[in-house]
Amino acid sequence: MKKINFILFALFVSLFSSSCEDAIDIVQPGELTPEVTFQTVSDLQLGLNGVYSAVDGESPIRFGTVFTDEIAIGFANGGQGLNGGEYVFNLNTGSGDAAAIWLTNYRLINRANRVITGATFVTPSAADKSAYDNIVAQAHILRAWGHFVLLSHFSTDLTNDAALGVIKVDFVPLTTQQLPRNTNGEVFALIDTDLNFVSSLTTNSANTATRTYVSADFVKAFRARMAAYRGKYATANTLASQLIADYPLTSRSATVATQNTSSYLNIWTDVAIPTNNEVIFKLERVAGNTLINSIWASVNSTVTGSPFYEMSTSLYKLLNNTNDIRRRAFVSPSSEPANDKLVIGKYPGSGGIVQLNDVKIFRSAEMYFIKAEALAETSDFVGAKAQLQLVTNARFVAGTAPVIPVATTKAAAFAEILKQRRIELCFEGHRYLDLKRLGVKAGVTIDRDPADCSIFNACSLPITDYRWTMPIPGSETGANAAIKDQQNPGYATN
Repeated sequence: MKKINFILFALFVSLFSSSCEDAIDIVQPGELTPEVTFQTVSDLQLGLNGVYSAVDGESPIRFGTVFTDEIAIGFANGGQGLNGGEYVFNLNTGSGDAAAIWLTNYRLINRANRVITGATFVTPSAADKSAYDNIVAQAHILRAWGHFVLLSHFSTDLTNDAALGVIKVDFVPLTTQQLPRNTNGEVFALIDTDLNFVSSLTTNSANTATRTYVSADFVKAFRARMAAYRGKYATANTLASQLIADYPLTSRSATVATQNTSSYLNIWTDVAIPTNNEVIFKLERVAGNTLINSIWASVNSTVTGSPFYEMSTSLYKLLNNTNDIRRRAFVSPSSEPANDKLVIGKYPGSGGIVQLNDVKIFRSAEMYFIKAEALAETSDFVGAKAQLQLVTNARFVAGTAPVIPVATTKAAAFAEILKQRRIELCFEGHRYLDLKRLGVKAGVTIDRDPADCSIFNACSLPITDYRWTMPIPGSETGANAAIKDQQNPGYATN
């Protein structure tokens, strides 16, 4: 998120929202209509800042880590994950996680639509035309991102364009409107149209120090992930390969003794990014924003920080090699493995604020995995293994990386890809969606160690279970008659 003048933005939101909620064409005395709210390019920039502030990376991370096999109930747990039932696979139309992902992304879409609509009332000067086009492009692309996050969680099958998707919203709706779900194909058509605004972007992530702005590379990474999710692997391979060339993996530490100064740790402490850093895009978090590590702990990312969730035993076993820099980065150095205290250390804080870190949306490591996935789909198992090995080699002290086996079947190849994604991308919001889309192909599902789950009778979930798609929240189906009969399979209807 961009650093903005929050007081001015709060005034903007308060005035604009007071008009008539989401309605834009019911005129009331004193109402700030779009043509009044947006008169200059500076007004549009203020509105765009509000769009960025609505991008929610934490809700999918919170849900995915607790529902799957990335965490275990911590020694300081006070009912988290158990009272709401996420840890025991309780997912229904009243679940807060489903509502959070649904509502935050439609809030993002709504704000983007307001900027896009407002832009039609602004005629930029020649000097402001480039900035104007850039703002409009970013609003379109962020609107596309909101729709994609929703599709990923609430559509049963992204490879099927005829399957029900989510509500496509490319305008600011009236408060009286009730809209049905669109098909995946219809929503993807809007996403593709929005992403075509990439030609108006003026920011190149590889040349910026923050990588917190939508750029051409953001769009490329977005398209690569989307293509993989849709099973369009030729496109995914091409785009991933381009990003791999432009964003090299961060260099490994030379020895175990030098791991504390490894450049890889800089990713997670948000040290200024050099041009060869592998972060493609992240959500900037500043004082007052959500503390990402508060998803797992009350105070901080140490053993004395009241962790109500810890790293799962099964994940720790995959990371437990002192030659692997990820062990140092993801497991808090204060952890006490001998006492079964495995504290999550991936987000230690930055800028002097504990628990506050930027949310990484795209990294080049993911692009290697996407490329491996594309190669595995064509039965190029040697090529797929090579991509996975490159990531592993980059994380281990030179000469100590384990040799990844060459698969002999697609199932084995996808299982290894899921394993490597689980290690590298843990606590970044991927695991639930990865199992949802690749679990059947790989014959893999949630893998909790008995030590973490037997007491709760919640060690795994069949990969064909209906809960691998989230329910449309009851708050939506109860208020929107057009969607009432379009609930996802397995969930009760209102």
